[in-house]
Amino acid sequence: MLSRRLKNDGVSILRLNELQIEIKKQIDNKVEIGNYHFEYISCPICNSNDKDLIGEKDRYGLFFSTNLCQKCGLVYTSPRMIQESYNSFYNLEYRKLYGGSEEVSPTFFQFQKKFGKRIYTFLSNHNLLSKTPINVLEVGCGAGGILDHFRDEGHFVKGIDLGEKYINYGISKYNLDLEVGSLKDITLEVKPDLIIYSHVLEHILDLNYELSLLKKHIKPETIVYIEVPGIKEIHKNYNYDILKYFQNAHTFHFTLNSLTNLFNKHGFELIYGNQFVMSAFKFKGDLDRIPISDYGDVKTYMSSLESKRKLNEIYLFLSKKNKLILFKILHFTGTYNFVKKLYNRY
Repeated sequence: MLSRRLKNDGVSILRLNELQIEIKKQIDNKVEIGNYHFEYISCPICNSNDKDLIGEKDRYGLFFSTNLCQKCGLVYTSPRMIQESYNSFYNLEYRKLYGGSEEVSPTFFQFQKKFGKRIYTFLSNHNLLSKTPINVLEVGCGAGGILDHFRDEGHFVKGIDLGEKYINYGISKYNLDLEVGSLKDITLEVKPDLIIYSHVLEHILDLNYELSLLKKHIKPETIVYIEVPGIKEIHKNYNYDILKYFQNAHTFHFTLNSLTNLFNKHGFELIYGNQFVMSAFKFKGDLDRIPISDYGDVKTYMSSLESKRKLNEIYLFLSKKNKLILFKILHFTGTYNFVKKLYNRY
């Protein structure tokens, strides 16, 4: 295990409101009495069962067994809830636990719309968007805020999501073309020019099945945009705290390399991507590529997080005045470069 604080002790590291506390107790009870069932899986990229245990809980204090594949370096959850249990969790508890509210808020929609602007800019900057109107499909669209930005830019949009309340919000408030369902449920009159998965793929249990469905809905020039939380960006987005990053709804945790390994397996070529992870793929057919292992890099990175987290907490605790004093002491004693190297090493 990466650290003793990742042991399954049921303690949340976040400050939860009354609704979140109630929902957490509800989930814990369902796990304890067996209403939520779990399954063990192999790595979906390389099929290996050899893995390192990273941790046993998530930021809410829920049971969450996270593993690092020793063969290819994918980080994944096993055991995890079976699909039926996950469906129940999403329908009854997910939004309440994560958002701390039972209702769809205008703030959430506008937050999604800002994501839409960022995605649009990313695609435009890499010449992946046509200047003429295109057909855009978003899988896991929530209330449709991302699509609303693309519609504002003159494109034709359609979204699908399993959350009925969020779909109805987007339809009633913004007249968006949305429907409840997943890729296996829909029939498209026109195959899209762009398909968006924004913070969705990490929630899907059967990645290989999802990508096989995806191939049925594309044409040769279709761009597939994938955005997932990059596990190598934890130091930037979560102040080096991997426990704040872990959440039970995420069953896979990607680097750009592991995401590319997955898509290569299904014939998709990476066009451009970064470690955030924001990426774009296009289907090329059978690529016949062996996965490039990320195991060593990911293990080293995650191990370094704990050491740097402790140093970072001390740094954040210090006042601005005390930081200046500390820097002066380090320079005066000639230990600044040594401490800096030590910090970068870990």
